Amino acid sequence: MKTVFCMVCIVFLSLSFNSAKAESDDDQWIDKNKTYFELIQEGFEVKAYDITNFKDAMGNMYMFFVTVLQKSKTVIECQEYQVFDQDMNTISLTFVCRELVKPYKRGIGT
Repeated sequence: MKTVFCMVCIVFLSLSFNSAKAESDDDQWIDKNKTYFELIQEGFEVKAYDITNFKDAMGNMYMFFVTVLQKSKTVIECQEYQVFDQDMNTISLTFVCRELVKPYKRGIGT
């Protein structure tokens, strides 16, 4: 599973740094207003999953979850950021899913 995630990251990074074809205001991910539950109910399957964490000087733990889901040719990447205090109580939680789309110009209304 980590191999698939690494492959997705390599492709994403190689496309991100290919300035000969992409301009700085191009994007290829569009936000989706969906949860993991909704995506799984719609038939998406988890293809890769990774967790990164670290603690700050005050003992708070920061966790970053990345999940890649796929259904047919549609790929969605979900990112979840959580901050826990020393007792593992959630201080902050941010969640976003983005669908891979044909590159487009970022700007007002996009």
